[in-house]
Amino acid sequence: MLEYTLEENLLTEDAGDYRAQVVNVTSFTTGDVVDRIMKIGAGLTRSDVASVLEAEKQVIAEIVAEGGAVNTEIVNAFPSIQGRFTRPDESFDPTKHKVRINLHPGTALRTAVNEIKLKKVAAVLTGTVITAVLDVKSGTVNEKLTPGRNCKLSGAKLKIDGDDPAVGLYFVPESGAPVKVDPSDIVVNNPAELIAIIPTLAAGVYQVRITTQHGGTRQLKTPHTFTFDKLLTVV
Repeated sequence: MLEYTLEENLLTEDAGDYRAQVVNVTSFTTGDVVDRIMKIGAGLTRSDVASVLEAEKQVIAEIVAEGGAVNTEIVNAFPSIQGRFTRPDESFDPTKHKVRINLHPGTALRTAVNEIKLKKVAAVLTGTVITAVLDVKSGTVNEKLTPGRNCKLSGAKLKIDGDDPAVGLYFVPESGAPVKVDPSDIVVNNPAELIAIIPTLAAGVYQVRITTQHGGTRQLKTPHTFTFDKLLTVV
């Protein structure tokens, strides 16, 4: 069951404009996938299943590194080049051009989307809520991050406030330690809007996390944390 709430769309000036916000999404790791395969009873040991999944990951990464496209029932991945070329004889310049990987759901995922059951739940806005992340450089919302340039967070109770060492704005990679934004790089720090310079981030997928003691009219004794559910890409 996919649970969602309706929240005011802060990116438009229109009254009565709401957007669906997916909530309470459970994340599953490779280990969880292995557990489910074992429940199917495929006649393989757990180590066999883990080895096959690891081999699949390595082979797909190898194909992509060779400039190939991967088309499976789970995902279609193909490379493209981003950036402006000004002459027909101009060569690729990594300072101006980027190779990116385009990902689209395969047939199995497209079928699965049609089978998702939805459940509307009441919104709970007692704490910090991020509703949108705008990458100022690219102009995209909830899609990209451009290191060294500004990002604008919209929502409620976003203000970074408090003396606890954990308080701050973070970019959290899929693996590895979260990257904390230097407080001096937070240029606007308001409850409904936060603008900060994106730190140096390696290419990959990130989530935005805020930890704050801001509680509206009073400062909270202990910090609370909100992690935006959208995945943002650094290319």
